[in-house]
Amino acid sequence: MKKFFILLVILFIIISAIGFFADFKKAVQSLEYFDKIYLIGAAIFGFGNDFIKFFRWHLYIKKLSIKVNFFTDLKIFLCGLAMSVTPVKFGYTIKNYIIENITKTPFKKTLSATFAEIYVDFLILSVISLIGMFYLQKFSILGAILIIAVSIIFYPKIFKQIFVKLRTILPYTIRKYYVVLKDMVSFFTIGLFSEVILITILAWTSEGVSLSLILKGFGFDVNIIKTTVIFGFATLVGSLSMLPGGLIVSDITLFGLLIYIGIPAYVSLPATILARICTLWLSVIVGNTALFVNRKAFFGVKK
Repeated sequence: MKKFFILLVILFIIISAIGFFADFKKAVQSLEYFDKIYLIGAAIFGFGNDFIKFFRWHLYIKKLSIKVNFFTDLKIFLCGLAMSVTPVKFGYTIKNYIIENITKTPFKKTLSATFAEIYVDFLILSVISLIGMFYLQKFSILGAILIIAVSIIFYPKIFKQIFVKLRTILPYTIRKYYVVLKDMVSFFTIGLFSEVILITILAWTSEGVSLSLILKGFGFDVNIIKTTVIFGFATLVGSLSMLPGGLIVSDITLFGLLIYIGIPAYVSLPATILARICTLWLSVIVGNTALFVNRKAFFGVKK
């Protein structure tokens, strides 16, 4: 918790510094002229990213034959959103802990579902980033090679083969999860993998719509493909930084990319802040609310 607050302070300092160069006064004025009606849509589509991903999670749970009904599973998933501000979303394992609490299903049995969520997000974000290099005309051979390499490595069958060959030299803390990763790869039959990919693409597109609506509120019409690519790339960079929620790194990347496509710095700054509020921070608020409401049912904590 202490480190989290330190990160927030650093984020505040960086935003203040960016604000100085972006003309903070103009940035505040741009907020005054922001059409607030677009904020409602931005929040709906921003949270839509996580809500759509619930259906992916539910597919995994059904595949594992876990006896949890649809609405209970939805509540479990919403509780997991409280941990959105954790490195690479590893805090999502709270969902596995809740399932163990209420169904007595071993923690490790459902852990493969959480790993699969993170895995597919990395795969899709890598592809989105590669497409973005061409679409934004910022093609880099080195960058393309790196992203293609990540995409190939994360392809299910290749990923499994690489892990099998390397597991003997990997640290024990990673090696002990071999069975979990093996179960995760078993999810990716053609049918299920196709469904999961479609759901994930829709989820990240929803986040792109959110950013597009925010920019529309500032008077800038940016198409959804471009905003999806920008948000996706910023999220990927933030995740690779291993910082909680991609804090600082995702924010700076998003801010920089908005300037790159022609959005003035004094608009890019508030747009970045609003975009993160409507996505990351809204999910954290919903998740913590779900945890509070369900604390007795899931953790036996008295109200």
